[in-house]
Amino acid sequence: NRLSLNVGKTEFIIFKPPKMKLQGRITLKLNGVTLYESTKIKYLGIIMDDRLTWKHHIFELRKKLSRATGIIYKMKTMHSPKSVLLSLYYSLFHSHLNYGVSIWGDAEASYVNKINIAQKKVIRIIADADFLAHTDPLFKEHKILKFDDVYLHQYASLMWDQDHGNLPQCFEGYFKKVSSVHDYETRQAHYNKLTEINYRTITHGKKLFKFKGPKILNQLKDLSFYKEVETKLNFRKKFKVYKN
Repeated sequence: NRLSLNVGKTEFIIFKPPKMKLQGRITLKLNGVTLYESTKIKYLGIIMDDRLTWKHHIFELRKKLSRATGIIYKMKTMHSPKSVLLSLYYSLFHSHLNYGVSIWGDAEASYVNKINIAQKKVIRIIADADFLAHTDPLFKEHKILKFDDVYLHQYASLMWDQDHGNLPQCFEGYFKKVSSVHDYETRQAHYNKLTEINYRTITHGKKLFKFKGPKILNQLKDLSFYKEVETKLNFRKKFKVYKN
C-alpha cells in the first residue's frame, strides 16, 4: 500500500523465557536511524513485556480501576441508586477489566490477586457492605462475575468461536478433534471433543492456547445448556447465569 514506517514511533522487542539472558545487545537500523530494544511495548491497548509477565499491563490497569472505583464511591456518597452504580461499574470498571483478559488473565497469582482485591473493593462499595465483608454473596446477589469467571467467560467465548468455525483462518488445523485421531465410537468422539495435549513445563506449556483451549471446550460440552444455545450471544448469557 506504499506505506512507510515512522522511525520515531518504531520499536522492537525480543520475547524470551524469564531466566534467559541474551549475549550482547541487539540494535536495528531503519533508514539510517538506530532502533534500540524495548523491554515493553503497547499494542492495541495491551502492554507486553519481554518476559510476558503482564506486570506492566496490570500495573496500568490497576490505576484505571482505582479511578473508576473513586467515581463509583463518590456517586454512592451522593445517594445514587444502585442501578446507577451498577451501570457505572460495567461502563467504567468492567470494560477495562474485561479487555484482553483472555491474554493477560493467566499472569502470576501475585499480580492477579491485586486485581481481585480491586474488584472486591468496588463490589463492597456498590453493595454498601463493610470493608471486610465476605464478597462471594455480594457478587452473586448483584449478578457480577468474579475476576476468575470473567477470564473463563472470555476464554469460553473464544472456544465457542473455535467450535463454530468463527476463529481467524490462522487457527485452522490448530486443534484436533478426537474423532480425527481414532475411529472408536467413544463419548468424546461423539460430542466432537478436542484432543487434550500434555506439556512437561508447568509454567509455560499449561498457559498455551493450544493446551487450555481444548480443556475448556471439552468441559463446556458437558454442560446441558451448551447443546441448546444457537448463538454466541445466548451462549454468553447462559454461561454468565451458570457461573452466578
